[in-house]
Amino acid sequence: MDWLFATWAMYRRVFSRAAVLAVKNWPVLLTAFVYSALSTLAAWIAMWLGIFGGFLISLVSAACVSSFLHLVEVIIHSGKVNLDDFRRSFGMYLWDVVGLSFLAWLFFAFATPALLALPQGPALLLCVQIAIFVFFNAVPELIYLGRTHLFDLLAQSYRFIGTNWIEWLPANIAGAALFVVLWKLPLPEVLGWVPHVLTPFLAYFFMVMRGLLFLELQSSSQRGRIFRYRAGYR
Repeated sequence: MDWLFATWAMYRRVFSRAAVLAVKNWPVLLTAFVYSALSTLAAWIAMWLGIFGGFLISLVSAACVSSFLHLVEVIIHSGKVNLDDFRRSFGMYLWDVVGLSFLAWLFFAFATPALLALPQGPALLLCVQIAIFVFFNAVPELIYLGRTHLFDLLAQSYRFIGTNWIEWLPANIAGAALFVVLWKLPLPEVLGWVPHVLTPFLAYFFMVMRGLLFLELQSSSQRGRIFRYRAGYR
């Protein structure tokens, strides 16, 4: 039971800190409009570039992901984001994101047709996707907090999840379930805008929470957290 209470105390610290930082840095939410505008512009230009248009869209998407990861990093480490942080964020982790995207594309380009050719192909493919979601779940945090090299990211994520899965996964599964529920709610047509508006808020808070939780788990052991709980640290 001490483990359960220690984990709950850690969740309270992480979620409350994430809420404070998210509110303090609310202008970061405006970046969603910038990313959307850049993606729309890239898609329009891509129509005129043929096969190279796909590369442009992928590059812009990776730059936006890099930007968001760096902004979350600044929020967690310094507590406050400024305009200079935003300006230099697009190239900060660009090639890490591009490299991972290419590896994922390469894997599924070969694995998907090979698995679907088997009698139980769809079920096997689903199992592979679930395994990737679970064991490589900490890759975003390892990019900007672990500062791990590209070719070691997947191995480091596997080790992190193997050690901390019982604390890491419940919060992340709950967050993913919240997104699913938000988009599956039978809302009347007049409220159809609600999921579109709430999704950026949830994604922003969720990523800050993940970063803080990652640092908590990376800097302490389960035994250490239980000891701190018994000592009265909440």
